[in-house]
Amino acid sequence: MLIHRTFLLGGAVFLLTKALQLHAGSPPEGDAARSRETRRAADECRQPELKKYLTALVQKNVDAKGGAEATKELESEAVAACRVARDVASAGVDVLQGPLVYYTVPAMSNLKRTMHAYPSDGKLGGPVRVIAAQGQFEAASLVLYPFAGAAKVELTVSELVGKNGTIPAAAVDLKIIKMWYQAGTAWYSYYADKTGRDLVPELLLNDENLVKVDRTRKENYLRVDYPVPRGSEYVWISNPANIDITFNDNTEPVRDATTLQPFSLTAGEFKQIWLTFEAPQSAEGHYTGKISVLIDGKPKGVIPIEVRVLPFQLPEPKTNYDLARDFYTSIYTHSGLTGDQCKKNGGGQAACYNGGWEVAKKRLLNEYANMRRHNLMYPQIRSLAPGDEAALAETLELYKKAGLKTDVIFGAIPGYNHAYSSSLEVRNNPLEKQPAPLALMYQVDTALEIVRKAVGPATVYCVGADEPSMARLVSERKPWKYIHDRNLKTYNSASEAHLNYAGYNEDFVNYGGHYSREASEQWHAFGARISSYANPHTGPENPDFSRRTNGLDLYKANCDGTNNFILNWYTWNDFNNEDENIRGLNLIYPGIDAPIDTMAWEAYREAIDDVRYATLLKQLATQAIASGKTESVYQGRMALQWLALLDTKTCDLNAVRLEMIAIILKLRSSI
Repeated sequence: MLIHRTFLLGGAVFLLTKALQLHAGSPPEGDAARSRETRRAADECRQPELKKYLTALVQKNVDAKGGAEATKELESEAVAACRVARDVASAGVDVLQGPLVYYTVPAMSNLKRTMHAYPSDGKLGGPVRVIAAQGQFEAASLVLYPFAGAAKVELTVSELVGKNGTIPAAAVDLKIIKMWYQAGTAWYSYYADKTGRDLVPELLLNDENLVKVDRTRKENYLRVDYPVPRGSEYVWISNPANIDITFNDNTEPVRDATTLQPFSLTAGEFKQIWLTFEAPQSAEGHYTGKISVLIDGKPKGVIPIEVRVLPFQLPEPKTNYDLARDFYTSIYTHSGLTGDQCKKNGGGQAACYNGGWEVAKKRLLNEYANMRRHNLMYPQIRSLAPGDEAALAETLELYKKAGLKTDVIFGAIPGYNHAYSSSLEVRNNPLEKQPAPLALMYQVDTALEIVRKAVGPATVYCVGADEPSMARLVSERKPWKYIHDRNLKTYNSASEAHLNYAGYNEDFVNYGGHYSREASEQWHAFGARISSYANPHTGPENPDFSRRTNGLDLYKANCDGTNNFILNWYTWNDFNNEDENIRGLNLIYPGIDAPIDTMAWEAYREAIDDVRYATLLKQLATQAIASGKTESVYQGRMALQWLALLDTKTCDLNAVRLEMIAIILKLRSSI
């Protein structure tokens, strides 16, 4: 057995080297060479199902026809197959009882896991491991690699058992990562390349058939579950802007299943499974469980799960420069109730209250609850518009019901009136001769009454003009004085140019496209706060990138929070934005009852948890230093030194999280 394993491993290394040379662009030897390497892997393989697949792949190479793209795809498939064969030979055992293996992989990774992308950062077999604080949501992931196709695969999670009791199976949520076609810049940019179509992993689905993908034509289709007798239909959602497809994202009955459904596997194609663990607040210590695998009705082994629940809860995020100041988790969003949305949900205002309104309320409540579960505690609320008084009141009630924070409100009360700021009476006169902003004053007073009734004495940031010119910024001076006279605050998208035209009357600015510690210090010098958006906008599906740009990097720049654009542009189509060269910009996708999540949205939660871990580290380090005990002082100062020297633009955030946990546990024991 040892001789066979050593021989197989050596052969697999040779095959791997050759395959990588082909894959990396070495001088091509043609289809015949690829077939030879795959044939050698098949001849040397001792795993029956894998051997059968490799043999079939040899014939597939021989029979291959098509252009450069098809050849490249076949080459990728062969490279992945040879590398998996090497891993299986090295392991010497079947990690599952049948025609597939699995790799545990980091959930937060910058690797784009497509069907033939070998998981170079993964580990063949072994347990899925999760470490989480009490009450925290934490992600993990694995990829399945089948040697044969399967029509029906079922995964079932057991309860988790430890010395301190059990954690119910419901604490582990499994989903499929769905790959679909997005614009040619997918994974890397929010700018659109509508001439390209790239297959990219993004959606977290319970039912993989919610979205159907045609790989030959590179098209996406979305299932819409109409009531009987019409039934379910698939709608084309990758049409360009010049082809009109009647589809309303607000009203069409798009629903994912509530639990993971059976799914299919294709031989030689990786499929990513996402795991989200919700650690009970009362749990502590190590727990183990399993994921049972059933293929076409037959048991095919188990995937072990190991969970460690840390002996502490995470605090609310605070700023790096002042532990007494909140780090606000906000975002621009289309979520909310408005007269316009009422019309989209079935007709006029009366129709909204006769059914469509209730549908809209249920959807908004579920969206708000989803935001809370992802650490987004202060989403922007659409400013009151004439006729939307009832909608604003209802929005605030749902906001509270979902458990979002109401000590501070971003939006709801308008800080800007376009007609007033654009008028010649305002533009051409000094401040003392400008007319009073009567329309805005009425809207401010009306909205303020609604807000106070709903949430009490909250701090409210009234949102000004979006990306204002300097002339428009100056025209907001009189309206903002009225706002400040009522103990309200202002909020504006901004840049350093504002310091020459306003600044003194801006309470919270959101820098577009960049941020820095220097900029933060300039605004903090006179009491203002700062966050950032468009660095970049939402859109790139890469979870590592989303985590990095919404969390510790902002925190280390002494920003007061994250407030990006935008949570949900409410479209399933990445190819039909005819107004701007920008992609769909979605962290969530619209469902009639509840939103559909993405990997980038899961990464947003991780980003804020990174800040929460950093906050706890600083709190404990401060306590250690305050103790006066030399050893504790050293531990506290070393912790702060480590955090101060951390390069958040280049560090491995998964490693950083583990290091923060180690430091926190050490600080807890030293205080």
